[in-house]
Amino acid sequence: MQWKKKDLQLFFQSKSYIDTLIIPVIPIELASEASAAKLADQKRSIQIISDELERQFMGRLFLSPNYSYIYNQDYQQGIELLNQWTSTLSNEHFNHIFFLTHDVNWKKHESQLNGQLIWLPTTTIDDFQSDYAKQWVGDQVNQVSELISSYWKA
Repeated sequence: MQWKKKDLQLFFQSKSYIDTLIIPVIPIELASEASAAKLADQKRSIQIISDELERQFMGRLFLSPNYSYIYNQDYQQGIELLNQWTSTLSNEHFNHIFFLTHDVNWKKHESQLNGQLIWLPTTTIDDFQSDYAKQWVGDQVNQVSELISSYWKA
């Protein structure tokens, strides 16, 4: 389920079954065209993977709106904001909270987050409809799905 009116109605009707929250963590910046384009590609990639996870686990998982922040920010401030974000969204409802990001800098701070950080490697994809892109996204989704499922079994 996503942050859409019809999904939210279903969420409130079925929330006892929805125990997992996914939060895409997306950096932004406009320092240069190259870095902005790279981050925009990463955002698109995370969004596609998140949407596919939501589709795959419909009825068990809620997909949060993106948490966006300034790239190379003060990560300590970002941790506080992200934890506030999760506590407000979760309201102690979700048993499992996962953050999806391509920004490896979050790995240094993952122990301070109120949830599990899933860092995904990046790749340059010009055409997300290409066979290569579909294969790469599929591989990422399969790996993340297995990881999430392992937390459900624990």
